[in-house]
Amino acid sequence: MKLHGIITRKLFNQIHIDQIKDKKGVDKIKQSLNEKILGLEKGYFNDKICSDLGCGSTGSGGLNLLNLGAKYCHLMDLEKHIAKPIKKNLSKFKNKFEVNVGSLEKLPYEKNFFDFILCQGVIHHMDNDKKGFKEIYRTLKKGGKSFILIHGEGGIINDFTMKIIRPKYKSDPKFKLFIDHILEGNHGKYLGFLKKNYDKDTKKLIKNLDFLFDKDLLLSLKDRILAPKYKTYQEKDLRKRLKSIGFKNIYRIKKDVKFTNIRRLVAPLYHHYDNEISRMLYGDGIIQLVVQK
Repeated sequence: MKLHGIITRKLFNQIHIDQIKDKKGVDKIKQSLNEKILGLEKGYFNDKICSDLGCGSTGSGGLNLLNLGAKYCHLMDLEKHIAKPIKKNLSKFKNKFEVNVGSLEKLPYEKNFFDFILCQGVIHHMDNDKKGFKEIYRTLKKGGKSFILIHGEGGIINDFTMKIIRPKYKSDPKFKLFIDHILEGNHGKYLGFLKKNYDKDTKKLIKNLDFLFDKDLLLSLKDRILAPKYKTYQEKDLRKRLKSIGFKNIYRIKKDVKFTNIRRLVAPLYHHYDNEISRMLYGDGIIQLVVQK
């Protein structure tokens, strides 16, 4: 495995293991897709051979597919240590799945193998994303479909994270230490200072807001800030690239994500990615495409 892959997998293994401990985070993933959201007919997954590429250490995406009726699911990521937690998480589907070790740059599957491929939040972390898109196309059966989720480009919040926070985290040791304390939940002294210096009305306002900053939010921030590579895409350019590979019938979906933290305040903007406020804050947003071979 390349050094980039080793560093990335080590980071996300820890994130995913922490997700397993956080029931709300796991439930959000394993129930995040269905036929209606994906624009597919009811019962689409029945008798389908599916895969969850870049499945992580929980395999919750594959669990989602099996819950939808998939005949069999191949779950794949970079290292064999994913097998134990995945087998535990998918135990009710014994003999209906297998865990494989491999890279999306060179998948360990024959061409025309899958009816449906799930690939969520993986390609924008890859060293060579072009190979990833081509491998998805190669291993899909003719007429097969894939759901691809990657991070869009632009917007005030995205630019702040990608162009200011990530570079400063890498270059400024003091800033890195500050962010590390927050991401690890060791921010008591910061909150203590603020609460000590708030007036009475402000203290009343924030008294019951601690639940807004939960573990799911901190794990999302780790993903954004700590990942060795985090590429963003313009949707129009991405569509052109996918068409040049051979994909057709490309369409973007809207998914109503239920948050339990501060992001519930902006959840409508995640769903309505094409609204002018969403565009201003998030640019192309989280791009979620269904494509067909």
